[in-house]
Amino acid sequence: MRRSLFLLALLPLLAACRPDQVEHLENTKELAREVENFHPKRIKPEQLLQAARWAADSLTRTADRGWRAQLTERLNAGGVAAAHPFCQPERLPAVVTLARELEAQPHRELLPPRPITEGDSLRAQRPSQEKFLVQSPLVLMPNDMCLRCHGQVGTDVAAADAKLLGETYPGKQLTGYAAGQLIGRWDIPMTRKGVAEFYTQKTRKIPKRRRLW
Repeated sequence: MRRSLFLLALLPLLAACRPDQVEHLENTKELAREVENFHPKRIKPEQLLQAARWAADSLTRTADRGWRAQLTERLNAGGVAAAHPFCQPERLPAVVTLARELEAQPHRELLPPRPITEGDSLRAQRPSQEKFLVQSPLVLMPNDMCLRCHGQVGTDVAAADAKLLGETYPGKQLTGYAAGQLIGRWDIPMTRKGVAEFYTQKTRKIPKRRRLW
């Protein structure tokens, strides 16, 4: 930040000098980009909505990647009994950190098993001036590890595991899903401030590294 303020202060002085008095800098393009990055820019509503989609995608990808690695390790170590307490991707440290930066409160909702429809596609909304909401469907894929807990009892889910899940989460339908069906949905509310900062970082011009030889 200090460097950028220094550069802004330096530009009028350079303009006042004669050509033979100016020491030409080799990285003028990089300096110009850096100065431009700190100029305030107005973000259009449609750009904010797109940024909300980008932010939600970044968050769900981070969650899915970390959650699958953790769940695979737990399933291999102790099966469903060891894995089910860790089926909470929204609580992973990387997800919590990113959600804090986005001022988001992501959570997943388990839905009754049914085929996915066009109405279940990703949706980005702006319910108020300061709030965004992105909803992203969760579909059970073939050979997915989720079938170990949520598939058909006797085929995908062992009877003992189904009993354990039923006793641990009474009143919830956790089994009976088939590959290709909708299993749940991500609901990701975010603030305008968090979305705007994400957009600014994503669209910020970064100078290319210069070769040293």
